[in-house]
Amino acid sequence: MTKFRISESGKRIITVDAMVNGKGPFNFVVDTGASHTVISSQTAEKLGLETGSSGCCGPATGRSAQGAGGPVVARATTVESVEVGDVEVKNVEVALIDLTSLDRNWDGIIGYTFMKDYKVVIDYPRQEISFEKAV
Repeated sequence: MTKFRISESGKRIITVDAMVNGKGPFNFVVDTGASHTVISSQTAEKLGLETGSSGCCGPATGRSAQGAGGPVVARATTVESVEVGDVEVKNVEVALIDLTSLDRNWDGIIGYTFMKDYKVVIDYPRQEISFEKAV
């Protein structure tokens, strides 16, 4: 189980601490409807992902993507690992997207490419989320 926070906005957004390539923690939103895990452009820069200098990924490739607010510019790459609590997923395909327009302090989004092999259980009363390995 991992503790989560609910944002103060009226949208009740779940956020968790996440580690990327062993660095962090970073403030990530959990979005069960997101097709990819996302790392903000600013966080990617801190991690050295923009240039592919993280040692694992090579250069990111550009693509267009559809965000909740409309089309966005995304760069796709793969990171060595993403960790939330005691769950670590290796070789995660991520999208690098500028999240500053969301006007929030989010470093990224936990999406399908992290959750795809897990049963995700959200316990709102306890503010806990668990990622249980699917059988």
